[in-house]
Amino acid sequence: MGAAGWVIPAIVTGLGVAVLVSALSHFVAGRMGHGARHSVFGLILAGVGGAGLLLGLNTVRYARLTHEGPVAEISVKALDPADNKYTVTVKRLDSDIPVQSCAIQGDEWLIAGEVQKWKPWANMLGLDATYSLDQIVNKYFTAARGNGKLITACDLTEPPPAANKYVPSQWIKWLEDNSFTRDRRFGDANFMPLADGAVYHLLITQSGFNSEPANDVAKAATEKRI
Repeated sequence: MGAAGWVIPAIVTGLGVAVLVSALSHFVAGRMGHGARHSVFGLILAGVGGAGLLLGLNTVRYARLTHEGPVAEISVKALDPADNKYTVTVKRLDSDIPVQSCAIQGDEWLIAGEVQKWKPWANMLGLDATYSLDQIVNKYFTAARGNGKLITACDLTEPPPAANKYVPSQWIKWLEDNSFTRDRRFGDANFMPLADGAVYHLLITQSGFNSEPANDVAKAATEKRI
């Protein structure tokens, strides 16, 4: 989110609080009319500004996307190749999120997430297209091969802002749905073969996620799959 997306709501909220303080001083001085008007105006400013900040806090969980950029480095290590068990490590390249490891059983890893595109006027405020990772799961080369097999998966979502604990979830959803900033939201997923020692890079483009081999092991596994 651009600086304007934070500064403007913060200024509006600050003005609202200042007007409310002014209203209190009017009430203390016995100027009830002035106090009432300032109270109403202050509450409106503080409410609008607070809603903007809350929306911003929930938007910042999504990394900004301009054209194309690195998302994560995905490394594979064999646990039990005979039983198709691997440890997949996800190292984020777009933030300081801690490295996550996941035990997966299958032929391929599949990573999924969500991409959001915003209205043009929101882009002008610095709100470019954004994305967030959801989970990494197992996948088999064919549906027949995967039928009856266990689903192994790990959660990659980031925790919501601390402020959400104090705000009803219905309010947040209403703000997101009625802020008229979002153009569209869509889910996307990408997958690559599991192979001991393979390293892949996950990228984000305007069309969604894309992954590519980052070492010879990954390249060989990908070519074999094709």
